Amino acid sequence: MGKRKVPTFIFIAILVVSIIVLDVVRQAQFRGDKDEIVLSVLYTSEKKGWINSIAPEFPEWFSERNLGMSVRLEFEVLGTRTSMLSILSGESKPVVWSPAASVWVPLFDWSWEKKFGNHIIDFDQVKPLVASPIILGTWESYRDENNFTKWADLYDLANSELKLAHTSAQESNSGYMAVLLEITAASGKEPDQITMTDLQNTTIHDWMEKVESTAVLYGSSTGFLAKQAVQLGPSGLNVMILYENLIIETAKDGEAFAKWGENIVAVYPEEGTLWSDHPFVILNASWVTPEEQFAATEFETFLLSKETQKQAIPFGFRPGNETIVNDTDIIAEMEQVFKSENGVALDITIPKFSVPTDGEVLDRIPDVWLKTRATTLEKDEDAEYFQLGYEFLTVVPIVFGALLILIIFKRKRRVK
Repeated sequence: MGKRKVPTFIFIAILVVSIIVLDVVRQAQFRGDKDEIVLSVLYTSEKKGWINSIAPEFPEWFSERNLGMSVRLEFEVLGTRTSMLSILSGESKPVVWSPAASVWVPLFDWSWEKKFGNHIIDFDQVKPLVASPIILGTWESYRDENNFTKWADLYDLANSELKLAHTSAQESNSGYMAVLLEITAASGKEPDQITMTDLQNTTIHDWMEKVESTAVLYGSSTGFLAKQAVQLGPSGLNVMILYENLIIETAKDGEAFAKWGENIVAVYPEEGTLWSDHPFVILNASWVTPEEQFAATEFETFLLSKETQKQAIPFGFRPGNETIVNDTDIIAEMEQVFKSENGVALDITIPKFSVPTDGEVLDRIPDVWLKTRATTLEKDEDAEYFQLGYEFLTVVPIVFGALLILIIFKRKRRVK
């Protein structure tokens, strides 16, 4: 006697039930509710550790301040230039955009206006979240032997044993800012005074070619650059342009001292420097609803609160909220991190450069680097993956539903 076949409608019913279960699981997983505000935030990886550490606290904080309302954060992590291009192309449509530095804000707004004819950023509303200056990183022995203190000193060091590294000006925020600061040193101007004429000046190009000819490494990740410096040691790489927080991270790791008997330290250029200040930008875009804009302003308030800012300090960031920098609790926390043992200084007295506002000038910075860089180097790649995470309970119904569809398809083929 043959086996009794299960009617097809039962398989369909099971499939429908599995889809319903999937929806219920997703609702439970994200505390979903029809009135829930989904706040999409596109930010850069430099602050990922800090954001991941404080983000779980925000929904409860939000609900306590706004009774009857709930919010869910939805993050996308991309490099600064990639994130800007992703929004321009329409691939990403975040409510909040947080690049690594304010230097990208006028460039993005200029690019958007050029493409769409309107502005997407209200500059008065842009606020820095956390900050790390761009500095010259070097080994203690090289600093003591050469006593360099300025960006301009790179030109003289190029006559000796300078082995320089910074990231790609096309792919990385720190590399982009490094080239802008080199142009600043070569021209004798501050960054916000640079013009298109300066970018075409052959004297500036000659200065940069001499400095860039000493480069031994380019890459797409600033964190990878710092790790490579540790591996290569004082004889392989002696000056790098990077973030102050990476000097702290390297010192805390201890590998540099264990391998070479000395640490990498920060030189704060006397002329001044640009800061990687991680601005919080709420986009004036057609896809942003009033509810999302409200949730974004609340998230900004949360991020700039004293307690949240304090939690950024162990990651090597200085507070972006300048109203709390003299708070005794903040100072006490900073003294534990910003100290000579970590290769950095607590008090920085050098000038803080203003960000250029000419979008066309900012757009051409990578072109100057392409013209003057060391052409014999291969770009050193660093694979940093940002993968979507799937919970087990979410995957099971999907797989189960797919199997049911295959079974139904095979049964129909047999009937034929």
